[in-house]
Amino acid sequence: MTTSVTEGGSKNRVRALYAGFYGGQFVLLGFQLPFFAGWLALQGFNAGEIGLITGVALIARLALGPIVAFWADHQSDERLALRIVTFLFAFGAAGLVFLPGKILIGASAALVIWTFGLLVPLTDTAVLRADRNGWLHYGQTRAIGSAFFLSTTVLGGALLSSTGVAAAAPAMAIAASFAFLMSLFLPKGVGGRGGAKPVSWREAPKLISNPVFLAVLASAGLTQGAHAVYYAFSFLRWEALGYSTFVIGCIWATGVIAEIFMLTRVRGLARRVGPMGLLLLGGGAVVVRWTITAFDPPLPVLFLVQTLHAFTFAAAYLGAIEFLDRAAPLRLVNTGMTLMSATGVGAVTGLATVAAGFLWDAHGSTPAYLMMAAMGAVAVVAALIAARLWDGGKLFD
Repeated sequence: MTTSVTEGGSKNRVRALYAGFYGGQFVLLGFQLPFFAGWLALQGFNAGEIGLITGVALIARLALGPIVAFWADHQSDERLALRIVTFLFAFGAAGLVFLPGKILIGASAALVIWTFGLLVPLTDTAVLRADRNGWLHYGQTRAIGSAFFLSTTVLGGALLSSTGVAAAAPAMAIAASFAFLMSLFLPKGVGGRGGAKPVSWREAPKLISNPVFLAVLASAGLTQGAHAVYYAFSFLRWEALGYSTFVIGCIWATGVIAEIFMLTRVRGLARRVGPMGLLLLGGGAVVVRWTITAFDPPLPVLFLVQTLHAFTFAAAYLGAIEFLDRAAPLRLVNTGMTLMSATGVGAVTGLATVAAGFLWDAHGSTPAYLMMAAMGAVAVVAALIAARLWDGGKLFD
């Protein structure tokens, strides 16, 4: 099932194969993020246990993610890491359906969340390299993944409205299995390094010890981590308020549409506002978004508040990219992005999910969301510190 560049034919085939690979990943995500907490609740997990599962998986991403990425970057065939991680991804999703008992289900859930966090950056890296090698367009290919996610949150919500949330796990298992199948057909060579020397992780301490980088890391990480309650528990609250799974899917889709608009149509804003301005917008929007959400606003207001995802996620993401592009030496940009991802989407989100789960169980949803808003306030302070310390140039040569 190996397809090489010489065998694989046209650029359209390469693009279609990677688009399908993304599609399996993001269909699973379209079920997992809005509806998986509800499925776990059906299996007898409370909010604290759901938070613990999610948090352990995300913290493991910080501990092991950079090691896996470093190993993958030193393989002669970029597909090897993709296939191994996708197999574990599909194995974990199948375990949700076939393995009995809360312990095995919890382990399977953690495996799915952990491997997804590894799989997307590995796929992004391969697709970006294929773009540089002239085989496809990264933005167009990646946008197909977002389209799959959008479609799943809406259509999946409609499906689960009629079948019940119990169907979420089988749907996730099918999507992950499809992603693994697609990994077997990925063409050889198009996403390789082209003979370039792998990144040396010995230079990472140069970034970690820099106060400007640390301040940006804190701001971006806290802003991303402040989505912990939204990602892990929003379904539980909105279902308790009487919203159908279809409506919940539409709420999620609204945020994703806003995110896609920011990432694809407003890149000029990044150049005009600058990295620190984007980080400030992200942190400020976190305070507004989660403070309003904490008090269960009427549904029309909730939909309006969801558009702030363009800032709470996309603005912080663009701010981190723009900062690294301008401030980090070229050889360390990938290292910096890995550290940003592992910290924000990994450690901070993981710890916040665990803490919020126990807070939710003890005191309800409002304090948990307000904790997220407080994280946004700290992110604003960190961005102001970074803006004061940074002169706009390279951190070092």
